[in-house]
Amino acid sequence: MFSQLEFARQAAAAVLAETGRAAEADMVVRGQGDDFLEVRTALLAVQRAGSRVALLERALHCYADPDFWDAEPCEAMLAYHDRGDVARAALRGRDGFAQHRD
Repeated sequence: MFSQLEFARQAAAAVLAETGRAAEADMVVRGQGDDFLEVRTALLAVQRAGSRVALLERALHCYADPDFWDAEPCEAMLAYHDRGDVARAALRGRDGFAQHRD
């Protein structure tokens, strides 16, 4: 699996190649252009997207946990009280998971 830096390098190299800068694209692919603005910009975008994906995955894991749905009586289920709060929080870029795991 690629690291965030490798994803950024690939994106930056694609931009460089598409703009006719093949030599710079080759340097970036080889890891010799990490100081290029294109790589640094792509890395920032990849990091922000990665943080967002991690937050959404955390919400999905909450809903995928069988204990979230199973309890007797039903009012004891976390899902009974959640009503989509974890998902809405994740979509707003906030972590709603912790409120259900006290």
